[in-house]
Amino acid sequence: MSKTIKLKIVTPTQTVFEGEVENFTAPGAVGTFQVLFNHAPIVAKLAPGMFKYVLASGAEEHYYVSGGFLELHQNSGTVLADTAERPNQINIADVERQIADLRQRYADHALGMTNDQYHAELDAANARLSVARQG
Repeated sequence: MSKTIKLKIVTPTQTVFEGEVENFTAPGAVGTFQVLFNHAPIVAKLAPGMFKYVLASGAEEHYYVSGGFLELHQNSGTVLADTAERPNQINIADVERQIADLRQRYADHALGMTNDQYHAELDAANARLSVARQG
């Protein structure tokens, strides 16, 4: 019997990944956590950040997920993500411009959003940039 987890990553428009993995690490809303074979059932809210998994071959894959949910039961997990991008799909220059623009608009008090919303958006952009640079 193989000690793998069936993992599926789904966005509203497509199935991004479906396969067997040895383990995965998810950006939970209350902190990053790792799931190994025979993990207890869980439903977790995901925060924007890096989602990574290790294939049976030992290869590690990374995605930026912009939030969503994870459901795991009997070594079968499904990630329902708002978006999921591989590092090579993220344009680093665009994200850096987005961060600079966000900071400038915040400094100019032109955002029309709360401080919490600003920091959430900035954290998400920085997480996306970090994933892109790891690719």
